[in-house]
Amino acid sequence: MTDANSHFDALDFGTMELGTSSAQGHEGASLSVRELTRLLHIDYPDETWLARTAFALRRVREGEALVHAGDKFHSLYVVRSGCFKTVYTDYSGSEQVLAFPMCGDLMGADGIDSGHYSSTAVSLDTSEVVIVPLASLARLVNECPSLEDLLYRVLSRELVRVQNMAWTLGTLGAEGRVAAFLLNLSARLGALGYSRCSFNLRMTRQEIGSYLGLKLETVSRALSALNTAGIIQVHQRSIDITDADALRGVVDPAACSPDSVMPPPESGPARSTVNDGRRGRKPRAPVSSGLAWRQLAAA
Repeated sequence: MTDANSHFDALDFGTMELGTSSAQGHEGASLSVRELTRLLHIDYPDETWLARTAFALRRVREGEALVHAGDKFHSLYVVRSGCFKTVYTDYSGSEQVLAFPMCGDLMGADGIDSGHYSSTAVSLDTSEVVIVPLASLARLVNECPSLEDLLYRVLSRELVRVQNMAWTLGTLGAEGRVAAFLLNLSARLGALGYSRCSFNLRMTRQEIGSYLGLKLETVSRALSALNTAGIIQVHQRSIDITDADALRGVVDPAACSPDSVMPPPESGPARSTVNDGRRGRKPRAPVSSGLAWRQLAAA
């Protein structure tokens, strides 16, 4: 999932005029507003002057943290290539994986309210991000009001993703969560032009378990059970989805009602971890408007 042409180092936190380079940058290490809107899958405003504006790029090596929880907020980030994990660490030091951002996903919005990032973003691969300083973005919105609605769409997309994850954790059992995770990852990779049926997991089983609220052993058991049932084929981090309909049936038994593929526990009565016939409805909420772009522009 990496971009073979990604050879850019960290740049200054700011927008730049195309044809110029920052003090820390290299020639060409920037992304135009048009390319950024394409990356975010939003419409490009027909403004001639926008073509002269670009955002800096930064390469993040595997295992490197882009931002740490508690760092002062200054920018949003859009993943251009690679894959990240965002992690929340509580007072006892326990970590919870919140998301796995990949190409086209937004990171850093959790820092807008408090002025400090609340999660740590770590690259799972050699990745590249677009640096979008909020003050610079606010000035663009102030000069091009049509951008505001487009930005709300991007923020709404992230909100819906969080809501869908809350639905998954609150509704599905262990195997349903793992199946939903694989289906979601399949759809996201397919939208990026990769295979929906065959892919490599950039994250470990422990990271998947943290994200899904499951123990490492439970994730391994669920994957093994799906593999034994012939729904997927697993070889280390390689996943082949051989029966997508059956995989969807694990998530939504009302659409397809297979028996639970999870093996029973070693002791006690057998119990299916599939959602017991209850159909959860993914919540949809309106976007809260009112971001003070003009105030931010003046910052």
